[in-house]
Amino acid sequence: MPEQQRAREPRTAANAVTVQEIMDRINSEHEDEGRPSPVLNHAAPSGPITVEYARILMRQHRVCNRDECPAKRAAFALLVDKGIMSPSPSAGQLEPGRIRAS
Repeated sequence: MPEQQRAREPRTAANAVTVQEIMDRINSEHEDEGRPSPVLNHAAPSGPITVEYARILMRQHRVCNRDECPAKRAAFALLVDKGIMSPSPSAGQLEPGRIRAS
């Protein structure tokens, strides 16, 4: 007689895993390996963004190369324009200690 398959536990509010939690885990795994996340949208924002959203994008795209990630490039450009970040003279990289809270 074949082995009976164990019935799956029904999803409840107490044991549910959200899509965001799954995405966060995948992002974290890739970030730990120094690779851009495959689940993030790397496209440039379609319209104007706020400083708050630019900061979120910079955190989400922390391991992305600014030259290769339009989302990070747009966020960085806004934060530089607002005087919150400052590119260093060499290679356009952020100078250490040059992030200001608003």
